[in-house]
Amino acid sequence: MALDSKDGEKLSRGETITALVHYYRAEVTRSLAWRTRLDRTTNWAVGTTAAFLGFGFSHPEITHAFFLFGIAIAYILLFVEARRYRFYDAYEYRVRLLNQNFIYGVLNSRLRLEEGSFWLAELASDLRYPQYKMPRVYALGRRIYSNYIYLFLVLIAGWLFKIKLHPVSAESWEHYLRQAALGMIPGWCVLLFILVFFLHLLVFLAIGRRKRGGRDVFFGSQQAEKKKRNDLEET
Repeated sequence: MALDSKDGEKLSRGETITALVHYYRAEVTRSLAWRTRLDRTTNWAVGTTAAFLGFGFSHPEITHAFFLFGIAIAYILLFVEARRYRFYDAYEYRVRLLNQNFIYGVLNSRLRLEEGSFWLAELASDLRYPQYKMPRVYALGRRIYSNYIYLFLVLIAGWLFKIKLHPVSAESWEHYLRQAALGMIPGWCVLLFILVFFLHLLVFLAIGRRKRGGRDVFFGSQQAEKKKRNDLEET
């Protein structure tokens, strides 16, 4: 069945399929571009972690605050990557929408292009009113769960060993706390701050493991439409 445009002009089924094919290629390219940006940010974070570890332990005269600076840089990159992940998820949502309806329909000779189809209405709505499919907190949790929890663990472990070894090897807990101090800030305050920082990473990690985001929104909507259709058939 042909689709009607706003001014009443009808598009044939062939014209609609052709337009969707070209749009699908463009959307896949855009999704892959954001996927590449994600990988690039991760590479920056991994390189930063390696650089701070190598430089920090090769220079005993450098204070352990050097590692705290490395943790801050990694945290900034985490926020950058979370933002990119939200863009990637938004475009990947459209690709999955087309994969599971348009491409699947073509391959199985069950392509639905009639007016009122869920996936056509959803795609048109998302193009008309584009928006993120996941909140920022969830995106942060996903990136921490995927990569950054390991980087932060390595940096924090390196920071703890730096306090232990430099400028001299700490022989007691009191000595360790003295070497952990930052100026007028006592060592126990610095350790407590890192502990709170790590706990907040675990909170983000727990949030990131929940099933949320654009894919779940899509699947949920599709299941809701199927249930509604079944209810209408029963009545």
